[in-house]
Formats: sequence, structure tokens, C-alpha cells
Amino acid sequence: MGNETDRDEKWEFGSAEWCQFAGELGVRLIKESGLDLSKYEWGFSEIYTDIPERLLAARDKAAFYFMITGGKVSGGAGAPDECLALPGFHVSIPWAAIAHASSVIYGREGQRKRSADEAVMWAELAELDPIAAKKLEKTLGKAAEKKTPRCVACGSPDHEYADCRVWPPGVGEALSVDAENGGGLHNLTAKRLKPSPELMDLPKTEWGVPVVSKMTDEQKAYFLKLLGR
Repeated sequence: MGNETDRDEKWEFGSAEWCQFAGELGVRLIKESGLDLSKYEWGFSEIYTDIPERLLAARDKAAFYFMITGGKVSGGAGAPDECLALPGFHVSIPWAAIAHASSVIYGREGQRKRSADEAVMWAELAELDPIAAKKLEKTLGKAAEKKTPRCVACGSPDHEYADCRVWPPGVGEALSVDAENGGGLHNLTAKRLKPSPELMDLPKTEWGVPVVSKMTDEQKAYFLKLLGR
């Protein structure tokens, strides 16, 4: 996966180079985990919508993926149908909503605080624009129904962790290994990101999440445009 001469190269979030790096990193982390891959049929994909045209760079979509099937793990840039058809974690989300926060290094507590900040951001967007609220529902599904979770991995009230098809036991641990010390999929991909100019002047929380309530009217209109409105 790359070589020693390009190990410090950085790219913008969602770019073709970063997506390829992220997908290959997921493959590497799973391979290094020692999991019995024959026990899994699972996929991961992130698709970024409304990405700036300069970053899309003639691709049909900005995305990365990795998957375990047939006892083997593979991945890279894109989101092939074979991966999307597998049970697992699949999300399609506006690029501007998570691009900056994805460059912040954190452990479990930071992830919790980022998620809380994002909930506030989406709630403020919902007040600002009903269409943004619909985008929120499409992105997050029915997670906001506030049922008591039974699964510690995905938060579902419908199954225990041992039966989770979103984050089956072993996979999440492989992808978050040493996250408290800067390791894991999120942190290692975050370290390879450089700022995107579209987002640099927007007010953000400590965890990189845009703060709608602190934006000027002009910034709010601009942010909505970045989100595809």
C-alpha cells in the first residue's frame, strides 16, 4: 500500500487518491487483525454526495470501500455493487457535512463528542431548511427514534452485538485498533488529509463539525449550497 517515499503525502477529503488510500488501509487493518475471514460476508462503503466538481475529477462517484467475501478482503476507491449488496456499514452523506470533522484525530470519547456535535448541526439545519431535514432522515434513517439500544456496536434495539450484521464481532475492533493512541482507520486516514478551501472559513467545533448557529446569513446560504441545496 504505497511506498516509503509517499507515506507523508496528503490529499483532500473525498479525492480519488484519498479514497484509494482509505480503502486499501481498511484492507490492511483487517488482514493484520488475524480474523478468520471465512466467517464473514460483510461490506463497508462511504459515498460522498455533492462533492466539489474539482474533487470528483471525472469519477461517477466519490467513495471508498472494503469488503470480506469468499474468505478474502479487498477494497479501494469506489463503491461496487458487490460490496453494496453485502450486509454491513453503508452510508451516503453530503461531503461538506463531514469533510472537516474527518480530519480530526480522536479516540472513543472524541467520537462520542463529534457525534453529539453532528446531531446539533443536523438539528439546526432542519430548522433552517426542511429539505435539509429530509436529507438528514435519508442519511441517518430512523436512528433518532430513541429506542433503547441492545447492540453496543451499531446501537440497534433489535439485536445483541453477537448477532450484529453492521459491525460483526471482530471487524470494528480490527478497524479501531490503537485508536486511543492515534491508530485505527479513522485516525490514520485523518492524518493524510489536508484542508479543503470551501470549508476553511466556516465556524466549527473542537471536533471539526460546522456550527450553523454561529454562521452569518451568507455563510448559512453557502453551507446549504455545499450540502446540495
